[in-house]
Formats: sequence, structure tokens, C-alpha cells
Amino acid sequence: MKKGFLSILVSVIGFFFVYKYNALMHEIYHSLITGKQIRFLFIDDLISFKRLFKIVVICISLLSFYLGIIAFLNKNKIGLIGMFVAIILFISTFIPFWKYTIEDSGLDIIIN
Repeated sequence: MKKGFLSILVSVIGFFFVYKYNALMHEIYHSLITGKQIRFLFIDDLISFKRLFKIVVICISLLSFYLGIIAFLNKNKIGLIGMFVAIILFISTFIPFWKYTIEDSGLDIIIN
């Protein structure tokens, strides 16, 4: 398998982790706002989950960026695309998309 294609594949796996994390955070905060029972028992588990998630996705994006660099140095143009996707993954790690889903769902009236 070529390194450029592998770089893009690793980034797609990282985006899947970002999606699942944001979906889980939306579910947790939605259930906290509406008063439903949540799966996480302690808030400390949630904080350590956030940190672990960020570390894992940052490692995945750095691996994808490294594979993209190797592919680009081997004169493979798809490596540049892999590096670009890895940078987008790295940046999206720090954006809390779940906050925007709660604001758009009409629950921000309950929050305020």
C-alpha cells in the first residue's frame, strides 16, 4: 500500500474518532440538560476521557502527517493531500463541535 493512500486512510480513521467523540459528548450533555440518566458515572471519568481522546487523535494526525511527508518526498502527489487532511484533523481535534449541535437543537433556551 502506498504511503500517501495510507496517510489519507489513517486521517479518515482519525475523523471517525472525532465524530464518535463529538456524538458521545453531545449525548452526555444533552442527557445532563434534559435530566435523563447518563452512562458516565463520574465527571472525573469524562475529564480523563477528553484528555485521552485528544492524545489519541493527535497521535493519529501526526502519524498521518508523517506518512504524507514520506509519500511527498518520494514524489507522490497524493502525499500532499494526505498532509493537508492530517493538518485539518489536527485542528479539528481542538474544536468542540458538540457545543454547536446543542446550541442548534433548541436546548440552549434551557441552558440560559
